[in-house]
Amino acid sequence: MEGNDYAYEAVSGHSCLNLGHAHPELIEAATEAFKTLSYCSPEHQSHASIELANTLSRLLGDAYKIKYAISGSSANEMALNIARRRWQALGYSNKTVSLSLDRSYHGNLGLAKQVTGFEPFKVDTHITSDDFVYISSARNAATGEMYSLSEIQAQIETTIEKIGQDRIACLFVEPVNFAGGVIVPPKGYLKLLRQLCDEHQITLIVDEVITGFGRTGSWFAFQQEAIRPDMVTMGKGITAGYFPLAAVAVEKHIYEDLTHLKVPLKMVITMAGHPTGCSIALKAIEIIERDKLRQQLVKQASTIHALFDPAKQSPIIKDIRGFGYMWGLEFCDYNGLAAPAIANKIAHNCERNGCIVAAADGIIRINPPLNMSADECNSMGKAIINAIHQVTIELTT
Repeated sequence: MEGNDYAYEAVSGHSCLNLGHAHPELIEAATEAFKTLSYCSPEHQSHASIELANTLSRLLGDAYKIKYAISGSSANEMALNIARRRWQALGYSNKTVSLSLDRSYHGNLGLAKQVTGFEPFKVDTHITSDDFVYISSARNAATGEMYSLSEIQAQIETTIEKIGQDRIACLFVEPVNFAGGVIVPPKGYLKLLRQLCDEHQITLIVDEVITGFGRTGSWFAFQQEAIRPDMVTMGKGITAGYFPLAAVAVEKHIYEDLTHLKVPLKMVITMAGHPTGCSIALKAIEIIERDKLRQQLVKQASTIHALFDPAKQSPIIKDIRGFGYMWGLEFCDYNGLAAPAIANKIAHNCERNGCIVAAADGIIRINPPLNMSADECNSMGKAIINAIHQVTIELTT
């Protein structure tokens, strides 16, 4: 990095490397797993896959059944498939529509690319379907204003009335739209969605691919509002990024409906539930629990807030927002330079200061590893603040 031998990753690789690079215990877990059982067919179960399923159900609040996948995209596509098949089995053959947010990202493979609502992250955008409808996120993308819960409720109820609840199978939501601009909804948002889904017989699917496994201080972000989703999708941090693995957690009553109606969930993915991936996931969860990383994160999130708050006075900053270890620094056009170009200059300066960040759409996104020390937290924050200061001076003088 232009003379720096060391660069601190403030983005956890690609929102997945939750315990940093070359963690010796994760490497050892992988090595021992490969020695024990190199592979297990998804039509069978390994000790590791069974133990991980039980562990995930416990972390989620119990009574969830686990179906494995290999990526966030495949987990979300699987969840969509399960929701539709259940409603059809129950006799609601018209329930095929998926609702998701206009700033959402749920992957770009298969039908997950259709569920994704945020245009810059969509692929094959020329493909359209009436079965995929996008509703507004909690933040107005044009004005930057946050919607109130009553405004959000009115918008969603209008959409449901327009489509007809007899046609809507599910609603996908990320507790924080990280890729879509680090949109942190108002408190009570998930509780409101749970209420609306219950009232209109809609399956609530919470995408915790980025927000899960301690990144918000809770094991899963939805737990901060004490709700139970019908399904939870997971990926990325499930193995701390050390092995491709994902999962869908299915509420017991949905699983029982499918079992009673003899609807098999035979969505065979060759590498899903790989014993090595499951062993790594178990070790990653053990480390987070043992080292109290969720509690540490809560303390250091306030440090990040204190470091970033003064930067709001910079003329190139439009907004700074965040929650847990997910932060977004949004820039504005300044002195003839567009916000995306400014964000890219900040990112470049951060790298020169030894800190890797992610810049896109005029926003720098930050989601560091859970196990960063207090010193690393300070160094990360100061590297970013210094980069903002350097670019501000450059554009002002």
